[in-house]
Amino acid sequence: MKSQKIILRLLIVALLINSCSKNDDEIIVESPPQYPMKSLIESGHMELESTTVQWAFNYEIGYRFKSFKNGKIEALGIRVPENDEYRVTLWNAETEEILVTIYIVSTSGLLSFEDIEPINIESGVAYFISVNTNSYYSFKDSENEIFPVETGDILITDYGRKTGLNPDQMMPDIFLNWVYIGMVDIKFVPNN
Repeated sequence: MKSQKIILRLLIVALLINSCSKNDDEIIVESPPQYPMKSLIESGHMELESTTVQWAFNYEIGYRFKSFKNGKIEALGIRVPENDEYRVTLWNAETEEILVTIYIVSTSGLLSFEDIEPINIESGVAYFISVNTNSYYSFKDSENEIFPVETGDILITDYGRKTGLNPDQMMPDIFLNWVYIGMVDIKFVPNN
């Protein structure tokens, strides 16, 4: 009888400990980040055609995109053939409002990202990411159209540029779909 009471007490204690240690909170798993332009270039969707260093004119160059999911942009990145500091801007392409501007140092043509305060992105809204530079890479696909193209949860609709001697921070107004000049990118994390 005494051993039954001890077993019963141990069983009750074990049940209490087990029920107290359960974590009924939902585990939140963040989606992996997406780098749309980096993914396109690495996939061979377009090929490097030429490299320009210290051209006579500066360009505000980049790409217009929409997301299929709400999410956030957590970093901006560039790959420029000339070591220097470059202005990178994220725009709401529909209102031409500047959402964030940062300066990123390019190192030996490597892809360099800088974290930003996360910017919420709404599905279906057009955005534009650009870098201001006179040194850049040119990509093509044998004169075939490159854009629009889907990569992950992002639809890149076209390439855009604005040219000048030292252009003010203005959103590009020339848009093309058969060439991509520059190398600017986002780190996009979609909502689950």
